[in-house]
Amino acid sequence: MQSANIAYMPRLDHLRFYAAFIVLLYHFFHPMLAQQDNPLLLVVREGYGGVALFMVLTGFILTSICLGREVQYRAFLMNRLLRIYPLYIVAVCIAAFAFGRQVDALSFVALATFLGNLSDVKLPHFPHLWTIMVEFQFYLLFPLLMIFVRRAGLGYLAGILALFLSLRLLVFFLDGTVQDASYWTLLGRLDQFVLGMLLAVLHRHRSTLLANPAWLAVALLTLQGWLMTFVWWSGGYFGEGTPYSPSIAWAFSPLLEGAAYGFVLLAYLHFRWPLPASEAMQRLGAQASAVFAWLGTISYSLYVWHFPFAMLHHRMMERGWEMPLVGGVWYLEFLVVLLPAILAVSALSYYVIERPFLAMRVKYLAGAVSPLPVTAPARHAAYSPARGGLSSARP
Repeated sequence: MQSANIAYMPRLDHLRFYAAFIVLLYHFFHPMLAQQDNPLLLVVREGYGGVALFMVLTGFILTSICLGREVQYRAFLMNRLLRIYPLYIVAVCIAAFAFGRQVDALSFVALATFLGNLSDVKLPHFPHLWTIMVEFQFYLLFPLLMIFVRRAGLGYLAGILALFLSLRLLVFFLDGTVQDASYWTLLGRLDQFVLGMLLAVLHRHRSTLLANPAWLAVALLTLQGWLMTFVWWSGGYFGEGTPYSPSIAWAFSPLLEGAAYGFVLLAYLHFRWPLPASEAMQRLGAQASAVFAWLGTISYSLYVWHFPFAMLHHRMMERGWEMPLVGGVWYLEFLVVLLPAILAVSALSYYVIERPFLAMRVKYLAGAVSPLPVTAPARHAAYSPARGGLSSARP
């Protein structure tokens, strides 16, 4: 996704598509894979981890954009609304009113104001939209976090990670479970945004840290190791059918899951092919990169619209319906019929709903400020109504 505030990095769009796609695969195929013990299938069986990658990517991208610059809060927030709200509210309205009006007025208000994940709001056919609510809640905090970090140093972000881990442990020991808070709310997800922020600083100032191409293999093995550890430690996602997992793993999982996906993010951005490629291979690589970058561009629409298709697929399988030409072979139904349909709807959604509003975005960065320090500088933040945003200024 290109921005007026930062140079375009196509590999970030590659990862955006990957995150959306593994969530899509999870919602389509988790019922078939729930009892599979093949470790190579864990990335799909536990594909909800794509949400963690989304969260890390958000913290990484926003910090990469804003590092060393003053953020004008109102313009920043307007850009974020233009980015996510039009498509989000269309999906919320369809979920609320197109399936028998199953959402009452107060629940609709909670959904429309990005607070639905904090209450027991049921969103027919679009339950995954809770992640967008959490994203927006982070948007509200992000400019403030950047100011606090400039005042207190990067240790402030480490302090957030330590504090929120402590709070999750407190909830666990009081309630016997912390799964809901860790999974559905900022009490868990803020770890992943903050990790993305830390990785953006590391990427900016240690750009050759992961230059060896072997690091990507190490990162993928680390992710695989985390998935295997979490399945063993937690007893499986949502306790394999139980409403709440009693495992303490959920107190640590936001931090460790975010770190695993963050390692993959950083290693992929730094990856370079170790061997020289022919001109034909370079062209092929450039074309493949462009395709995946485009898929990343429509990944938000892909994420929003995939779930109703997954429900349709499950109902077809339950009722024994077979699609023509593929003879009821479930993976052919997905590859030949459903996936192209999802991509077509997502592309239309991007060009009809998302893109016109994206063209209305403005620059929200003002002048340069001191870079993020490792130790706390003697500066304080103040709100400047005349400048329309938050600034770092002496009292």
